Amino acid sequence: MKWLDKLERKFGRYYIPDLMLKVIIVSAILYVVTFFILGDTSFINSMILIPGKVMQGQIWRLITFIFIPPLTTSLLSVVLTLYFNYLAGVSLEREWGEFKFNVYFFFGMIATIIVSFITKSPVDGTNITLSIFLAFAKIFPEFTVLLFFIIPIKMKYLGYLSWAIVILNVVKSLITGNYGYALVYLLPLLNYIVFFGKSNYKNTKINATSKIRKNKYQKAFKVVEMPYKHKCTICGLTDADDKNMQFRYCSKCKGHHAYCEKHIYEHEHIK
Repeated sequence: MKWLDKLERKFGRYYIPDLMLKVIIVSAILYVVTFFILGDTSFINSMILIPGKVMQGQIWRLITFIFIPPLTTSLLSVVLTLYFNYLAGVSLEREWGEFKFNVYFFFGMIATIIVSFITKSPVDGTNITLSIFLAFAKIFPEFTVLLFFIIPIKMKYLGYLSWAIVILNVVKSLITGNYGYALVYLLPLLNYIVFFGKSNYKNTKINATSKIRKNKYQKAFKVVEMPYKHKCTICGLTDADDKNMQFRYCSKCKGHHAYCEKHIYEHEHIK
């Protein structure tokens, strides 16, 4: 990401510190207000990014949609979701630095706004969160979480599952003719591809080249498997000839020399 390094050198001092923490805190407050104070989701509905409403003057929707919390009455589910989003976001902030994470986040946010206006589709911040999750799975593939608090599973497998769901939704939308929603489902791919597309291509190319070289090497140099494990240095008897024969290796002989029971004590030591 040389372009991003150049951007950081020029504008690196301009970023929102602890961006993910701030987003999570606002989302948590909105959840409490929505379900414990107001008791309905009408307030949340006024925060969703709806292009038509924005054109009518409700410009706050261009920002507020990123703070919409999970709309479920399960408090445990919300806590776990917000915590995991925080974990993924903060991990990326520490790995990339806060400026680069800001770029990744706001790139996804701007892409969401553009696609929403193109397709005239209402959206929230789900796709931005998903793009952060995919980036986390890419950078920390061996990180393990407990699925349902019981099953340990690595992030790379959850990443594969998320990709499968995205692709399935896109294909389903294309088949049913909902091309606008297909674009919406593709949103998580935009900033991910910008950040990781080139590295993914290089890794795929390197892996393919390595596999081809390995196959060529194996064909050129076939390993000959011996039909036995031990062979007496004196008489040539092997464990394949006599499975009951015990073989020993002489510590006084130079090198790795095996002897059968008859010759282990009756041989001249090899110097």
